[in-house]
Amino acid sequence: MQEKTNYEIAKAFADKTDQEIIAVLQSGKSFRVEAGAGSGKTYSLHRVVEWIDKYKAKEYKRNGKHVACLTYTNAAVDVIASRISSDSSIVPSTIHNFVWENLRCFSSPLISAVKELNLIPTDHTAEEVKRVTYDLGVKYLDETGTLHLFHDDIINLFAWFLENAKFRMLLSDKYPLILIDEYQDTFKIITDKLLAYFIEPEKGPQFGLFGDSWQTIYASNGACGSIQSEKIFEIKKGSNFRSQAVIVDALNQIRPNLPQISAVNENDGEIIVITTNEFRGQRSVERNFKDELPDSVLFSYITSVQEKLTRRGWTSDTKVLMITHRILAKHQNYFNFFAALGDHLREQDDKHYVFFRDKIEPLYTALILNDAKRMFDSLGTARQPVETKRQKRQWQDLRIALETARQGTIYDVLKVAYDSRLIPIQPEVEKLIKLYESGVSQEYHKTTLAEFYSIRYEEVVHAIDFFKTDGLYSTDHGVKGEEFDNVLLVIGRGWNQYKFEDTIWKDESSLSGNDLKTYVRNRNLFYVCCSRPRKRLALLITVPISRQFRSYLNRVFGADHIMEYFQFINQ
Repeated sequence: MQEKTNYEIAKAFADKTDQEIIAVLQSGKSFRVEAGAGSGKTYSLHRVVEWIDKYKAKEYKRNGKHVACLTYTNAAVDVIASRISSDSSIVPSTIHNFVWENLRCFSSPLISAVKELNLIPTDHTAEEVKRVTYDLGVKYLDETGTLHLFHDDIINLFAWFLENAKFRMLLSDKYPLILIDEYQDTFKIITDKLLAYFIEPEKGPQFGLFGDSWQTIYASNGACGSIQSEKIFEIKKGSNFRSQAVIVDALNQIRPNLPQISAVNENDGEIIVITTNEFRGQRSVERNFKDELPDSVLFSYITSVQEKLTRRGWTSDTKVLMITHRILAKHQNYFNFFAALGDHLREQDDKHYVFFRDKIEPLYTALILNDAKRMFDSLGTARQPVETKRQKRQWQDLRIALETARQGTIYDVLKVAYDSRLIPIQPEVEKLIKLYESGVSQEYHKTTLAEFYSIRYEEVVHAIDFFKTDGLYSTDHGVKGEEFDNVLLVIGRGWNQYKFEDTIWKDESSLSGNDLKTYVRNRNLFYVCCSRPRKRLALLITVPISRQFRSYLNRVFGADHIMEYFQFINQ
């Protein structure tokens, strides 16, 4: 009998797991599908959606019930919609649109809620609010007394409404089942209440959670991360359809409680760990870069390693991941922007940067291409942004204004966006714009607000381009959900939030408080980085490593795969 291939073994295992998911679904118990990197989480979600549509949707529809399937992008919604019948009781939706759909009919309570939560623009009073709506996510109070909500506002409102027993009863009656994709990135303010009012007391909807708690790396955006409850049945996905066995074996050492088997039949992959302990020159004494290689040496080492890897056959789809990218900021022409934001650019949590990255640049591209669907996606709106000739003219005028502003400063672009009332702006950013215009002196990260707003906007564009996944370089945070044939991970200084060499070798069970949070943050990002390659992974460690960290590297990757820089270059 012919021996089964890796793919056949892993596929059979994955199919068995999907059958288990369906069985738990049928039992009525809430469940969590913990799906490690490359395990086919989205495939399992689609299998569940298709099963419901085939066997349960008619029953739900007959009884006036719906199944909510919550995802994080309109593109994901479209994929799910394409897999179900046109009259299905399954309602695929983004989290924001789902929230608003279930709040919009409560006119009077909404007015009370926005007043209690202080969601009214600072230049208006509560008495002026006559009605509440959510359309483009642009926050303002218009001349009719209609308060237009910002995206985050409706999340806070939904959490407020969940405190009401009648609202919870109506929600439960409408949705006997709620599926949530990428559950780990769901807003904690909501998941805490879902746990308290539905899951723990086993009342209301059944929940199906799909995701991976170890791929929560944006702690600052309010994501819930791991959701733990004895009332949630855990199902682990143990196949990896992305990476070759050499990569999967290392991932299993990093994450032994979720072991995987590789579904990839090819075996031409490799792992190399390159250390720099033998460097005898003067290392940096600068606070955030203590013990790092000098800039010129660092860039030389990275370049030499890339060239050597190319000669070893790493000729296609190689990604360089790195925390320390100060020298690259100079090369990529966004050093002033980088210097002003520091860790907030690395963390990608600065409100201005997020606004430019997620709203201005995608929207500008959509306007240039005259792509209405792309506009809809970039705005994350509850309705199409162009419905009348007047609106079409407004968007054309905005395109022209942005085209000019993007040649100027950060403030020039913010001013166009703010004056247009067409683009959702974070309330914090809006306050800073008004503060700047009032002439008040204000510190902002590592500079002043005035100096920050005077930076050329082209530097913002360069920074955004650098972080894109299709470039050669990226920060570690920039590749969540991505995959490449080959990855070179540069581990060094430059980001206080992440010091792999000081943390990931520790015993999690012995940690608590901030030490545990630091460990989990570093462990998660290290796992995400090491799980990106399909074939080959190289680690270049540009700071001295301790005995404990070397022992960890030996265990995860094998001592035979670890060598000093000059040994690697000269072999």
